[in-house]
Amino acid sequence: MQVVSGVCDGLEAVRKAEELLPDLIVLDIGLPKLNGIEAARQIRKLAPNAKILFLTQESSDDVVDEAFSVGAQGYVIKIQAGTELLTAVQTVLRGEQFVSDGLAVREYSEIAERYRKSKEGYQLLVDESRDGIFCVEMDNPMPVDLPEEEQIQKIIRESYVADCNDSQARMYGLSSARDLIGKRLTEMVTPDDPNNIELTRAFIRSGYRVLQRKSYELDAQGNAKVFLNSMTGVVVEGKLILTWGVQSDITERA
Repeated sequence: MQVVSGVCDGLEAVRKAEELLPDLIVLDIGLPKLNGIEAARQIRKLAPNAKILFLTQESSDDVVDEAFSVGAQGYVIKIQAGTELLTAVQTVLRGEQFVSDGLAVREYSEIAERYRKSKEGYQLLVDESRDGIFCVEMDNPMPVDLPEEEQIQKIIRESYVADCNDSQARMYGLSSARDLIGKRLTEMVTPDDPNNIELTRAFIRSGYRVLQRKSYELDAQGNAKVFLNSMTGVVVEGKLILTWGVQSDITERA
Protein backbone atom coordinates (compact mmCIF):
# COMPACT_ATOMS: atom_id res chain seq x y z
CA MET A 1 0.00 0.00 0.00
CA GLN A 2 1.15 3.53 -0.81
CA VAL A 3 -0.08 6.76 0.78
CA VAL A 4 -0.63 9.16 -2.12
CA SER A 5 -1.74 12.25 -0.18
CA GLY A 6 -2.60 13.73 3.19
CA VAL A 7 -5.00 16.65 3.70
CA CYS A 8 -5.88 19.16 6.40
CA ASP A 9 -9.61 19.65 5.92
CA GLY A 10 -12.71 18.29 4.24
CA LEU A 11 -12.60 20.60 1.22
CA GLU A 12 -9.05 19.55 0.43
CA ALA A 13 -10.07 15.90 0.83
CA VAL A 14 -12.73 16.36 -1.87
CA ARG A 15 -10.29 18.12 -4.22
CA LYS A 16 -7.59 15.48 -3.76
CA ALA A 17 -10.06 12.65 -4.20
CA GLU A 18 -11.15 14.04 -7.57
CA GLU A 19 -7.55 14.70 -8.63
CA LEU A 20 -5.92 11.44 -7.53
CA LEU A 21 -8.84 8.95 -7.67
CA PRO A 22 -7.31 6.77 -4.91
CA ASP A 23 -8.38 3.22 -4.11
CA LEU A 24 -9.07 4.09 -0.46
CA ILE A 25 -9.80 7.30 1.43
CA VAL A 26 -9.59 7.50 5.25
CA LEU A 27 -11.72 10.30 6.70
CA ASP A 28 -12.47 11.71 10.13
CA ILE A 29 -15.94 13.02 10.94
CA GLY A 30 -14.86 16.26 12.63
CA LEU A 31 -12.92 17.93 9.81
CA PRO A 32 -12.56 21.72 9.47
CA LYS A 33 -14.22 23.65 6.60
CA LEU A 34 -16.29 20.61 5.53
CA ASN A 35 -17.19 17.76 7.86
CA GLY A 36 -16.35 14.17 6.96
CA ILE A 37 -19.94 13.14 6.22
CA GLU A 38 -20.44 15.91 3.67
CA ALA A 39 -16.95 15.32 2.25
CA ALA A 40 -17.81 11.64 1.75
CA ARG A 41 -21.08 12.59 0.05
CA GLN A 42 -19.22 14.73 -2.49
CA ILE A 43 -16.38 12.26 -2.92
CA ARG A 44 -18.85 9.49 -3.75
CA LYS A 45 -19.93 11.52 -6.81
CA LEU A 46 -16.46 12.65 -7.90
CA ALA A 47 -14.53 9.43 -7.23
CA PRO A 48 -17.20 6.69 -7.27
CA ASN A 49 -14.71 3.81 -7.30
CA ALA A 50 -12.86 4.97 -4.18
CA LYS A 51 -13.54 3.06 -0.96
CA ILE A 52 -14.24 5.28 2.06
CA LEU A 53 -13.16 4.32 5.58
CA PHE A 54 -14.03 6.53 8.55
CA LEU A 55 -11.55 6.75 11.43
CA THR A 56 -13.16 8.83 14.17
CA GLN A 57 -14.00 9.15 17.85
CA GLU A 58 -17.74 9.44 17.05
CA SER A 59 -19.57 6.25 18.06
CA SER A 60 -23.28 7.13 18.20
CA ASP A 61 -25.61 4.93 16.14
CA ASP A 62 -26.97 7.96 14.25
CA VAL A 63 -23.51 9.07 13.12
CA VAL A 64 -22.51 5.54 12.10
CA ASP A 65 -25.75 5.11 10.14
CA GLU A 66 -25.25 8.44 8.39
CA ALA A 67 -21.67 7.53 7.48
CA PHE A 68 -22.82 4.38 5.72
CA SER A 69 -25.76 6.16 4.13
CA VAL A 70 -23.33 8.43 2.22
CA GLY A 71 -21.37 5.48 0.88
CA ALA A 72 -18.74 4.50 3.46
CA GLN A 73 -17.51 0.92 3.44
CA GLY A 74 -15.79 1.00 6.84
CA TYR A 75 -16.00 2.66 10.26
CA VAL A 76 -13.29 2.45 12.92
CA ILE A 77 -13.39 4.06 16.37
CA LYS A 78 -10.06 5.76 17.12
CA ILE A 79 -9.54 4.07 20.47
CA GLN A 80 -9.67 0.72 18.63
CA ALA A 81 -7.47 1.80 15.72
CA GLY A 82 -4.39 0.05 17.09
CA THR A 83 -6.03 -3.37 16.79
CA GLU A 84 -8.52 -2.75 13.97
CA LEU A 85 -7.24 -0.22 11.44
CA LEU A 86 -5.03 -2.46 9.30
CA THR A 87 -7.70 -5.16 9.22
CA ALA A 88 -10.29 -2.53 8.31
CA VAL A 89 -8.16 -1.26 5.42
CA GLN A 90 -7.65 -4.76 4.05
CA THR A 91 -11.32 -5.65 4.47
CA VAL A 92 -12.60 -2.52 2.75
CA LEU A 93 -10.16 -2.91 -0.15
CA ARG A 94 -11.59 -6.40 -0.71
CA GLY A 95 -14.98 -4.79 -1.22
CA GLU A 96 -16.37 -5.89 2.16
CA GLN A 97 -17.82 -3.86 5.02
CA PHE A 98 -15.94 -3.27 8.28
CA VAL A 99 -17.38 -1.79 11.47
CA SER A 100 -15.63 -1.53 14.86
CA ASP A 101 -16.63 -4.13 17.42
CA GLY A 102 -19.48 -3.01 19.63
CA LEU A 103 -21.29 -0.85 17.10
CA ALA A 104 -24.88 -1.78 16.20
CA VAL A 105 -24.28 -1.96 12.44
CA ARG A 106 -21.81 -4.80 13.02
CA GLU A 107 -24.72 -7.18 13.49
CA TYR A 108 -25.86 -6.73 9.91
CA SER A 109 -22.45 -7.11 8.28
CA GLU A 110 -21.99 -10.41 10.10
CA ILE A 111 -25.42 -11.62 8.97
CA ALA A 112 -24.55 -10.68 5.39
CA GLU A 113 -21.28 -12.59 5.66
CA ARG A 114 -23.11 -15.71 6.87
CA TYR A 115 -25.47 -15.53 3.92
CA ARG A 116 -22.57 -15.19 1.48
CA LYS A 117 -20.90 -18.26 2.95
CA SER A 118 -24.06 -20.31 3.34
CA LYS A 119 -24.40 -23.62 1.54
CA GLU A 120 -27.03 -22.19 -0.78
CA GLY A 121 -24.88 -19.23 -1.69
CA TYR A 122 -21.83 -21.39 -2.27
CA GLN A 123 -23.75 -23.69 -4.59
CA LEU A 124 -24.97 -20.72 -6.61
CA LEU A 125 -21.54 -19.11 -6.97
CA VAL A 126 -20.05 -21.65 -9.37
CA ASP A 127 -17.82 -20.65 -12.24
CA GLU A 128 -19.34 -23.32 -14.48
CA SER A 129 -22.74 -21.63 -14.47
CA ARG A 130 -23.66 -20.17 -17.85
CA ASP A 131 -25.83 -17.60 -16.10
CA GLY A 132 -24.48 -14.69 -14.12
CA ILE A 133 -24.79 -15.16 -10.36
CA PHE A 134 -24.45 -12.15 -8.09
CA CYS A 135 -24.90 -10.84 -4.57
CA VAL A 136 -25.52 -7.11 -4.13
CA GLU A 137 -25.23 -5.52 -0.68
CA MET A 138 -26.48 -2.19 0.66
CA ASP A 139 -23.96 0.30 2.02
CA ASN A 140 -26.17 0.43 5.08
CA PRO A 141 -29.10 -1.91 5.92
CA MET A 142 -32.25 -0.28 4.55
CA PRO A 143 -35.43 -0.15 6.66
CA VAL A 144 -38.25 -1.67 4.61
CA ASP A 145 -40.79 0.76 6.05
CA LEU A 146 -39.27 3.74 4.24
CA PRO A 147 -41.41 5.40 1.53
CA GLU A 148 -41.29 3.48 -1.75
CA GLU A 149 -39.58 6.26 -3.74
CA GLU A 150 -36.86 6.57 -1.11
CA GLN A 151 -36.32 2.80 -1.16
CA ILE A 152 -35.96 2.85 -4.95
CA GLN A 153 -33.23 5.48 -4.82
CA LYS A 154 -31.40 3.76 -1.97
CA ILE A 155 -31.42 0.36 -3.68
CA ILE A 156 -30.09 1.79 -6.94
CA ARG A 157 -27.65 4.37 -5.56
CA GLU A 158 -26.43 2.80 -2.32
CA SER A 159 -25.58 -0.76 -3.40
CA TYR A 160 -22.45 -2.52 -4.63
CA VAL A 161 -21.49 -5.96 -5.97
CA ALA A 162 -20.37 -8.09 -3.02
CA ASP A 163 -20.01 -11.41 -4.85
CA CYS A 164 -20.44 -12.81 -8.35
CA ASN A 165 -19.16 -15.53 -10.67
CA ASP A 166 -16.98 -15.13 -13.78
CA SER A 167 -20.00 -15.51 -16.07
CA GLN A 168 -21.55 -12.43 -14.49
CA ALA A 169 -18.36 -10.41 -14.99
CA ARG A 170 -18.07 -11.42 -18.65
CA MET A 171 -21.57 -10.06 -19.30
CA TYR A 172 -20.13 -6.64 -18.43
CA GLY A 173 -17.08 -7.07 -20.66
CA LEU A 174 -14.76 -7.93 -17.76
CA SER A 175 -12.44 -10.93 -17.59
CA SER A 176 -13.24 -12.31 -14.15
CA ALA A 177 -15.34 -11.89 -11.01
CA ARG A 178 -12.61 -9.99 -9.18
CA ASP A 179 -12.94 -7.16 -11.75
CA LEU A 180 -16.65 -6.73 -10.95
CA ILE A 181 -16.73 -7.28 -7.18
CA GLY A 182 -16.80 -3.98 -5.33
CA LYS A 183 -18.28 -1.94 -8.18
CA ARG A 184 -21.19 0.37 -7.43
CA LEU A 185 -24.57 -0.47 -8.93
CA THR A 186 -24.64 3.02 -10.46
CA GLU A 187 -21.57 2.13 -12.53
CA MET A 188 -23.73 -0.36 -14.45
CA VAL A 189 -27.35 0.66 -13.99
CA THR A 190 -28.56 4.03 -15.27
CA PRO A 191 -30.24 5.38 -12.09
CA ASP A 192 -32.84 7.52 -13.84
CA ASP A 193 -33.87 5.03 -16.53
CA PRO A 194 -37.65 4.54 -16.10
CA ASN A 195 -37.28 0.82 -16.88
CA ASN A 196 -34.81 0.32 -14.04
CA ILE A 197 -36.93 2.38 -11.65
CA GLU A 198 -39.96 0.21 -12.47
CA LEU A 199 -37.92 -2.97 -12.04
CA THR A 200 -36.88 -1.78 -8.57
CA ARG A 201 -40.45 -0.79 -7.77
CA ALA A 202 -41.67 -4.28 -8.74
CA PHE A 203 -38.90 -5.80 -6.61
CA ILE A 204 -40.11 -3.85 -3.56
CA ARG A 205 -43.83 -4.45 -4.12
CA SER A 206 -43.32 -8.20 -4.58
CA GLY A 207 -41.72 -8.56 -1.16
CA TYR A 208 -38.15 -8.03 -2.45
CA ARG A 209 -38.18 -10.64 -5.18
CA VAL A 210 -38.73 -10.64 -8.94
CA LEU A 211 -38.64 -13.31 -11.64
CA GLN A 212 -37.46 -12.81 -15.22
CA ARG A 213 -37.55 -9.00 -15.31
CA LYS A 214 -35.49 -6.89 -17.73
CA SER A 215 -32.85 -4.36 -16.69
CA TYR A 216 -31.15 -1.85 -19.00
CA GLU A 217 -27.48 -1.40 -18.20
CA LEU A 218 -24.02 -0.53 -19.51
CA ASP A 219 -20.97 -2.79 -19.77
CA ALA A 220 -17.42 -1.74 -18.93
CA GLN A 221 -16.97 -0.25 -22.42
CA GLY A 222 -20.19 1.79 -22.20
CA ASN A 223 -22.18 -0.48 -24.51
CA ALA A 224 -25.92 -0.79 -23.86
CA LYS A 225 -26.96 -4.19 -22.48
CA VAL A 226 -30.29 -5.79 -21.66
CA PHE A 227 -30.36 -8.45 -18.93
CA LEU A 228 -33.07 -10.75 -17.63
CA ASN A 229 -33.04 -10.89 -13.82
CA SER A 230 -34.44 -13.08 -11.07
CA MET A 231 -33.64 -11.66 -7.62
CA THR A 232 -34.43 -12.36 -3.98
CA GLY A 233 -33.71 -9.89 -1.19
CA VAL A 234 -32.70 -10.86 2.34
CA VAL A 235 -34.59 -8.91 5.01
CA VAL A 236 -33.46 -9.21 8.63
CA GLU A 237 -35.23 -7.43 11.50
CA GLY A 238 -37.08 -5.17 9.10
CA LYS A 239 -34.03 -4.16 7.06
CA LEU A 240 -32.89 -5.18 3.57
CA ILE A 241 -29.23 -6.18 3.79
CA LEU A 242 -28.46 -7.96 0.52
CA THR A 243 -29.93 -9.40 -2.66
CA TRP A 244 -29.07 -12.65 -4.42
CA GLY A 245 -29.72 -12.81 -8.16
CA VAL A 246 -29.38 -14.76 -11.40
CA GLN A 247 -28.90 -12.86 -14.64
CA SER A 248 -28.81 -13.73 -18.34
CA ASP A 249 -27.80 -11.55 -21.30
CA ILE A 250 -30.65 -11.05 -23.77
CA THR A 251 -29.22 -7.96 -25.54
CA GLU A 252 -29.34 -9.53 -29.01
CA ARG A 253 -32.95 -10.67 -28.54
CA ALA A 254 -34.28 -7.53 -26.87
